[in-house]
Amino acid sequence: MEEEKYKQDKPFYPIQGFHMDSWKRAVQHVINDVVTDVLAYDEEERTPRYLLDVFKEKWQALSPFWFNHQTSYYLWLVHISGTLLPFLEKERGSIFGWVQYREYPKVWSSQHFTVPLIKENDCLTIYVFEKNDEVLFHAAEAMAINAQYSREKVPKYLQLHSVESGRTVFYHLKHAG
Repeated sequence: MEEEKYKQDKPFYPIQGFHMDSWKRAVQHVINDVVTDVLAYDEEERTPRYLLDVFKEKWQALSPFWFNHQTSYYLWLVHISGTLLPFLEKERGSIFGWVQYREYPKVWSSQHFTVPLIKENDCLTIYVFEKNDEVLFHAAEAMAINAQYSREKVPKYLQLHSVESGRTVFYHLKHAG
């Protein structure tokens, strides 16, 4: 996977945490690409047709070999597009930075994954392809710890969208300063 493209002009926050299965990281990479492409356009420009075209283009770059069965490839295509695209159609935030969950203190780990951090007013949003409650809790906890010690003014809330389960959870972030 090509992590270089995530080193953009926005802040990049490495956070120690947990790992994600390799096939899920591949799907997360597609989700990241869709999110960043879609958020480059204003909300009124994000027509269902546009969203589907972006998703289709990005998904086709994902090899079916990441999945145990070719049928799974198509079932996940339907599930992820049906979960992610309605959120993005109404997403009002913009890319605020990037969060990389990785094994600390390693600079590079085969288990790490990166997600775009979206900010709208007093809320940060991340889209994560994971359904395990413990992993999702650790993702939110890592963001909360990062926010607590940040020098920047951090929004009060974290909205975590589990693209795998379709659930959304809100967390309150506290700042130490």
